Amino acid sequence: MSGGTRQKIVNHESQIVNQKGGHTMYRKAGLTFLCALVLSALALSGTASGALVGWWKFDETSGNIAKDSSGQGNDGTIVGTPIWVPGKVGGALEFNGSTYVNCGNKPSLNIREQITIAFWFKVKAFSNTWEAFLAKGDGAYRASRSGGTGNATHMGITGGNYFDAPTIITDDQWHYWTGTYDGTNAIIYIDGKVDASRQYSGPIGDSSNYSLYIGENAQATGRMLHGLLDDVRIYNKALNEQHILDLLTKGIEPTWNKAEKPNPADATVGVGMPLLQWSKGETAVLHSLYLGTSPDLTEADLKAARQPMTLYYHIAGFTPGTTYYWRVDEIEKDGITTHKGDVWSFVAQDVIAYYPSPADGANTASVKPTLTWMAGAGAIGHQIYFGDSLEAVRQGAAGTDKGKLALAETTFSPGALESLKTYYWRVDENLGTTVKAGPVWKFTTVSPVDDFESYTDIEGSAIFDTWIDGWVNGTGSQVGYMTAPFAERTVVHGGLQSMPLDYNNISVPFYSEAAQEFPVAQDWTGKGTDTLVLYVRGRLVNSAAALYVSLEDAGKKTAIVVHPDPAILTTMKWVKWKIPLESFTGVNTARVKKLSIGVGDRAKPAQGGTGRIYIDDIGLAKP
Repeated sequence: MSGGTRQKIVNHESQIVNQKGGHTMYRKAGLTFLCALVLSALALSGTASGALVGWWKFDETSGNIAKDSSGQGNDGTIVGTPIWVPGKVGGALEFNGSTYVNCGNKPSLNIREQITIAFWFKVKAFSNTWEAFLAKGDGAYRASRSGGTGNATHMGITGGNYFDAPTIITDDQWHYWTGTYDGTNAIIYIDGKVDASRQYSGPIGDSSNYSLYIGENAQATGRMLHGLLDDVRIYNKALNEQHILDLLTKGIEPTWNKAEKPNPADATVGVGMPLLQWSKGETAVLHSLYLGTSPDLTEADLKAARQPMTLYYHIAGFTPGTTYYWRVDEIEKDGITTHKGDVWSFVAQDVIAYYPSPADGANTASVKPTLTWMAGAGAIGHQIYFGDSLEAVRQGAAGTDKGKLALAETTFSPGALESLKTYYWRVDENLGTTVKAGPVWKFTTVSPVDDFESYTDIEGSAIFDTWIDGWVNGTGSQVGYMTAPFAERTVVHGGLQSMPLDYNNISVPFYSEAAQEFPVAQDWTGKGTDTLVLYVRGRLVNSAAALYVSLEDAGKKTAIVVHPDPAILTTMKWVKWKIPLESFTGVNTARVKKLSIGVGDRAKPAQGGTGRIYIDDIGLAKP
């Protein structure tokens, strides 16, 4: 089971809830608020983004000033004796451990939301201590040579959020380094390829007390660089991989033509006010907004056509508890060129308990689930009913009454359940003077194959004692970690552990596989099961490859099923993979002897890359 759902509820002092109709309504103050937003949006509709806030080409060839070509006026003063040399693009500046560039402390450099740092660098050898490529203090954004992991490059966005890239570069050749942060993901690219990433949240550290230094750190001094830098750029937006490749290979300046920064944020649950806002694309002058209850938005879902404002107020209001999808297409000043937007979603707030997990009707629930829901508007507490009888739960029979919970408690653990059994549950909302009964939800549990909870760090019961990897089968796989704890205990889908599976397809046999062989052949068709279910999570730094599952029966017949989406290995969220057992053509799924999970192409091996994926909650489900 996944954890709680992200919640962002828009509040307004004039909001009132119509309990009878179930819709959220607003007083006149709401209209005044809306008018103010409209005027603000009109005033800002033509404002340029100014994403590039610093660009030091180092093409001056002489003098002690490094000009800023971004138009923001962040010229740098060279401290020490400047050494102008030929660069990767025009000229460059050599840093010898006693020279740095002070670019000042203008507000445009105090970046808090999104950032991209990009530059060419050439280093023969570092000094084995911290060396700064550039830094806006030590508690905000910075790019450095790490003092903690021998010559690795390093990115930081706050005093506590920082990480290293694994690739060591001291070959005296030019390389392109890029670091980005979009408010959620921080990524380091080396020569246009993802080299490391981390997930963070929140703003970039406040750097208003420190100047931007190139080749040094104003807050943590003594970190002067030994090497060459060229074409240093800072953007107040996060470049994507295509932006970086275009900049690296073609010198094309990135543009952001699509609408972005939706409010409510994508996947928000609990939206009350029917107001949608966004940030416009750089070239947009008009906006067309689509809103509907299906992600496949059509012309029938067009709610606002070619409007100048970057907001939309849905007068009809939202249907409580409904999932909505919306998109904004950006139109340029020629009135023709249109940039189709991304599809965002949100769930409207309800007055009863809503948005259950497992979802109503789910047939892949864990046998040890944690039930979650969203509280209804105005609720001050919850009453839980749970059982295996629909009618008993509907009537709130004594055996199903699981007690009261405080408003903040929106989870319930019923304990260990039977496999392949249907259960029912209901959450009633205490509104103070009345109780609002919730709908009866249901889910069906799986028959577990492996939930990875039983493995320990004791010899003989470790995860790699059951899941055989490349140490034994000769492929490029490694199950578990080299030191205890051997199973993954942070990145988990359900329970307390998952299986980390490393793959290395650089060398023969060019594929990586982990396999569990059952002592006794397993009947996977008993009790009507027809689907194998497993959860997979990747990492941004993973090399592209095919993910597959293989079954072998007691008669040695084997079949392989490949995941249809090659991007699953780089998806940083848990993805449920449901495989119909009939897909394993020729295999007797009533006598399964071996289950294998692999990365690569076992039938036609070809050299590939490396990475790590996580596997959790393997089970069998009914139709």
